[in-house]
Amino acid sequence: MKKLHLHIVLPLLICLSSCQHDSLNNVDIASINALIVKPAGTRANYLIHTDDGLLIYPIGSAFQGGSDTSPSISSNRIHFYQEKFTTCPKWNEVEAIVEISGVEYVDVHYSELSQTINMIYINGLDEMLGLGTNLVIPMNQGKYEGGNDLIQDVQIQSYKFATYINKNGDQNRDADIRILITSKAGDELLIRFMNDVTPRDGYV
Repeated sequence: MKKLHLHIVLPLLICLSSCQHDSLNNVDIASINALIVKPAGTRANYLIHTDDGLLIYPIGSAFQGGSDTSPSISSNRIHFYQEKFTTCPKWNEVEAIVEISGVEYVDVHYSELSQTINMIYINGLDEMLGLGTNLVIPMNQGKYEGGNDLIQDVQIQSYKFATYINKNGDQNRDADIRILITSKAGDELLIRFMNDVTPRDGYV
């Protein structure tokens, strides 16, 4: 397993330092893969932040998986890591910054993979955000219907894994995952992973 350290932090800061916005939806982040947080309250001395108060958790790699759990149900998942891994790390050794899982029922028609999402986990948030270090957001087939007292809304703007070039598992760099989460306090969290690959995680 190969790993590159957070070599993308400086470009993130350079790009975001010039951003002016009212919402994360309006931020020019065309080249950034990250969990981007816009806190609603007083700015804190975060690990990495920009002049306009954004907290940046870079995402270097993502790995997808899933299985047929029964004749009528299958599961899918994706783990996002801050490091740039070429193969998926062991789950018990490296914590993902974001985890998303889904359930697909055989007798239900799905036009998009996003309609299967049933859980979003965000790990390692700064405690000063007031969202806890491990944020768990239950979903009902791609829709947020409550279940976390801190979360107001979840908008899945795009949820597409990378497509395959051949049967050997080679992929196009065309993943497009964008999810905007709004807390009841007004914080905004944007999960963004685009123009990259989402190889299999190797777990059954």
